[in-house]
Amino acid sequence: MKRIITLGILIIFCYVLQVGVFSYFKMAGIIPNIMLILVVSFAIMRGQVEGMLVGFFCGLLIDVMAGDAVGLYALLYLFIGYVNGYFHLLFYANNILLPLGMILGNSVVYNLIVYVFSFLLRNKTDFGFYFMHVMMPEVVYTFLVAIFLYNVLLWINRFLEQLEKRSAA
Repeated sequence: MKRIITLGILIIFCYVLQVGVFSYFKMAGIIPNIMLILVVSFAIMRGQVEGMLVGFFCGLLIDVMAGDAVGLYALLYLFIGYVNGYFHLLFYANNILLPLGMILGNSVVYNLIVYVFSFLLRNKTDFGFYFMHVMMPEVVYTFLVAIFLYNVLLWINRFLEQLEKRSAA
């Protein structure tokens, strides 16, 4: 129960951080994708089920608050959480390269999917402009923020695991 409450608070906190705090620290009009960092991190640390749940609720929050159609981001983040949950078996807490590499790769895939559904289907086909002015700055900015935020999320996960071990004993 403590994990569910903590994850709910963490999802809301990361959403506020993404749309509130980082809107003041825009670089080239781009903010980092904090919700993606959260989903990928918890999917790698906890597995597919928790990755899917965190992803679904992160995406649903984005859909309800800012999305054009409810469900697109919920499905996208759910899928990201599910796929990254497979890498849970390769996860070691001391190895930061796997999570950061996964965040970098998922940020590229995320932006490509958003491009397809938000621009390409509306016949806005200037991919070069999107790639240079939206996609690459967001990928780099998300990666730089992930270097710091991942350690905080790892600490929270360790703390929750210690609480679960104490309550089980």
